[in-house]
Amino acid sequence: MANSTTTQKLCNWFIQQANAKGLILTPVKLNHLVILADWWHLHRTGAFLINERVEAWPSGPVLPSIYHEYKDQPPYSSIEHPSRRQPPLEEETDIILFLEHIWNVYGKYTAQQLGRINTAPSSPWKQSQGRHEQAHRQQITEEHVQAYFKSLAG
Repeated sequence: MANSTTTQKLCNWFIQQANAKGLILTPVKLNHLVILADWWHLHRTGAFLINERVEAWPSGPVLPSIYHEYKDQPPYSSIEHPSRRQPPLEEETDIILFLEHIWNVYGKYTAQQLGRINTAPSSPWKQSQGRHEQAHRQQITEEHVQAYFKSLAG
């Protein structure tokens, strides 16, 4: 499957899940959930899920579009409404079951817990820093993600 969806459509799906279950979803948690979905999709199918690459920022991996969409909101406050810039995912989309699995596995964690997962020593974010321990908005590549999943299997 090619890069078939936008980051915001995925965001809207996660926001709708949180709202339906009465759970708080913050911009930071949303960022980490979308990143995990993207990375797991690459691992399972060989293709990224979204049409945007994750960047390695000093604080951790970031999807710039999520940062810009919610930067005026406190990072750990609840997102109330889906983005009005994008329609929701179509119900017949074949990734819904995959997203439900990601939500069921990771949705219960806090933003801080997901952040620790996404910045672990073998994480794609950590690998992208290279020898100089610099994470200044470099793109996290497919190679970084694939190496991470190899390290989990080994």
